[in-house]
Amino acid sequence: MAKIGIDSDRFVLKWASAAEGPRFVKLITDFTDRIKSLGPLGEPGDVSKDELQIKLLAAKSALEKAKLRTGLGNLTKGFRKEGDYSDQQIKDKVNEKLTKSISTEIDRNETLLRIQKQGPISFDELTKKLGVSGTDIEKYVAAFRKKGLVAETDGKWSGISGPGSGTINQQRATSL
Repeated sequence: MAKIGIDSDRFVLKWASAAEGPRFVKLITDFTDRIKSLGPLGEPGDVSKDELQIKLLAAKSALEKAKLRTGLGNLTKGFRKEGDYSDQQIKDKVNEKLTKSISTEIDRNETLLRIQKQGPISFDELTKKLGVSGTDIEKYVAAFRKKGLVAETDGKWSGISGPGSGTINQQRATSL
């Protein structure tokens, strides 16, 4: 959540089995109360609505990847095998196994979305907006160029839109 500029209090990952109905109800009620107290996204303290839109699209695209879903499924199997569903175990395993992959996918998707929405845009501008190394940005852009998603003119990058696509080509962003 911090990666996309959203208060981490807006996320919780707790485990409840089907036999723990009262625990499940309490978890949902507590979380709902917490979200209500934080107010809607885009309020002061969060990122601007335009930035939030790009970051949420990038995160959504990243989390739809089969690789990440498979990783989460494998974590679930590990929890079952070990029988340890403690909050700390879940946090440690997610950090160990998924955080880097999720962060990289968000960066890749945000790079493409910014090129498509804010292009023409330079590597330096992308580096500043994303807070990602120039080397990583160059790697992502090279892959997008190879797939025909972006083009360079005078040192700046723009998205290449196909028939029926808008400035942000969401279909291509999610299929990377």
